[in-house]
Amino acid sequence: MKRKLSKPLIPPLSGRWARVGLIVLFTLSTTVPIQAQNEQENRTQLPRNLNSELRRKTWSIYAEGGLSWATDVWYQNLDAKRSYKLSPAVGGGIDFTIRPWIRIGGEYLWSRYRREQRFSNLNTQSMPVKVYGNYMMNFHNVKLGLQLNFMELWPQRRAQWLNVWMGTGLGYSFLKGNEYGMYFSNTMNQNGQTTPIGNNSAISNESELTLTGNVRTTNRHEEFNKLFIPTTLHVEADVSRRFTVGLKGEMDWLLSRGGIAPKNYIFALATVRYNFVRSGAKVQQVYYEGELSQLNDRVNALQKEATENRARADREATERQRVEQKNADLQQRLSEYERSISEPSPAVQIAHYVQFANNSAGISRDELAHLKYFAAYMRGHQLSIIAEASTPGSTGYNQKLSERRLKHVVRVLLKEGFAKEDLHPQIAIGEQDGKPDAAGRRVTIKLVK
Repeated sequence: MKRKLSKPLIPPLSGRWARVGLIVLFTLSTTVPIQAQNEQENRTQLPRNLNSELRRKTWSIYAEGGLSWATDVWYQNLDAKRSYKLSPAVGGGIDFTIRPWIRIGGEYLWSRYRREQRFSNLNTQSMPVKVYGNYMMNFHNVKLGLQLNFMELWPQRRAQWLNVWMGTGLGYSFLKGNEYGMYFSNTMNQNGQTTPIGNNSAISNESELTLTGNVRTTNRHEEFNKLFIPTTLHVEADVSRRFTVGLKGEMDWLLSRGGIAPKNYIFALATVRYNFVRSGAKVQQVYYEGELSQLNDRVNALQKEATENRARADREATERQRVEQKNADLQQRLSEYERSISEPSPAVQIAHYVQFANNSAGISRDELAHLKYFAAYMRGHQLSIIAEASTPGSTGYNQKLSERRLKHVVRVLLKEGFAKEDLHPQIAIGEQDGKPDAAGRRVTIKLVK
């Protein structure tokens, strides 16, 4: 029975593989843009000027200046200049912001308070008569304080550049100054009359007044130090990442006044603060350096992937070449089998060899595949089987080895559809032919016509 080979043993890369390739390309073309979009959405955004960034474990320094006044000064104002009611105040400090809602720091502030006495009517009941007085005290305040940002009670606010700080602490005031006074005694000339001062005479500034006699001045120095408790309200606005301006109100309560110290200091100040944080340009530099680093890592990963793909393609090309060569060999062998069937031949024609390794009865993968292909095309024919062993080793062992080889080949042919009566004769001859090399380590299958 003769059968023609209708298709190659291994189909070429034809229509089915082309369809698979098109499906893969379409899948990649749809998933890659989606992945790129997701990566764009998940990309780290450029940092913003948020409190969480600018006011978390950061240092700052500030300068301040404005006006001050003191309350309950023992030296009473009498017809004083308006300018004496307010005094200049300047200072500065340093703060450490622990969190956006709390900071601690130290501050120095200089100011003064002044009082003036200018008499419209002189008191002549006492001698000498005081006609002018001036009292001025300079003070230096140092303090340590704690401030809380009440705007952080509203963390989702948009205006994070605006912050309201309320604070307190403990301070120490160093005060030093003097009192200057002018005093007159003896006589006065008023309306053409000269009278001694001190004789219950009334002195008025309604007419020309001439005083004669002694003029005495006093310059009394005074200094003391006092503890105080401050309370502050500080409204600040960021004009940039590093600079902040603000308005500050402060009241200091002095402790243990002793009858000479004022009750309170009151301040109205403007502030300019410098924050020790990275500039916007530095933040952008760090951000884009990170972006470039990620891009470089991505490029390196793609280059590595491309190298691996090229290596895999080379391996696949080598494997495809090997398979194609193997297919060609099988096609050639099958063609020889077909020619042997169609051509006139003796009663027995050699058809196939199953080659074994030295001292082994196991059929290798390649030999098994060849045997199955041979069986597929010889099915329905009668076959004779002769098993051999090469001469190395004892005669008895070689005989048993050839029997095991015969048994394995027959088992494969039976599984491939041959009947037991089609496999005859089955002979194991051991080393009878005296072949010492690979020619003696095989099973010969012959087609019986």
